[in-house]
Amino acid sequence: MKSKFLNLPPIKRGAKKTFVFDLDETLIHCDSDMTKKYDLNVEMTFPSGNTAEAGVNIRPGAIEMLRELKKYAEIIVFTASHECYATAILDKIDPHH
Repeated sequence: MKSKFLNLPPIKRGAKKTFVFDLDETLIHCDSDMTKKYDLNVEMTFPSGNTAEAGVNIRPGAIEMLRELKKYAEIIVFTASHECYATAILDKIDPHH
């Protein structure tokens, strides 16, 4: 059970709502087949030291939705994958955090 424990950051003061989004298949679609065209390419380094490149397609309207929601609410994005995967993608989608 402890391996499933989630440590969320403190709630932003003034935020009346919190929206939680799953990164994979909700906000983006990620694929390791680099022969296709993608909205962006990301390279990630895993804790083992191995690196991988992936193509990412951003769901239509996802960035605009997040920008608009940010004005009114706290946004949390999660994934079941590695932190380095999520960080690499979120840094490209939202470079100003």
